[in-house]
Amino acid sequence: MFRRGRFLSFPLVIGAVIIGVVSGKAIFGPPLEEYWTKKLQEEAAKKGDASTS
Repeated sequence: MFRRGRFLSFPLVIGAVIIGVVSGKAIFGPPLEEYWTKKLQEEAAKKGDASTS
């Protein structure tokens, strides 16, 4: 039904990648930052507990 005669153009692909990266950072950036901050704090607390024991 739908046939593509050629491959996608390079500027179109680059534009889609840029839009994807920017929107991904906007959507997933804050929750990921919060997750890694909490994870690093837990790791530091575990290291602190291990060194005092």
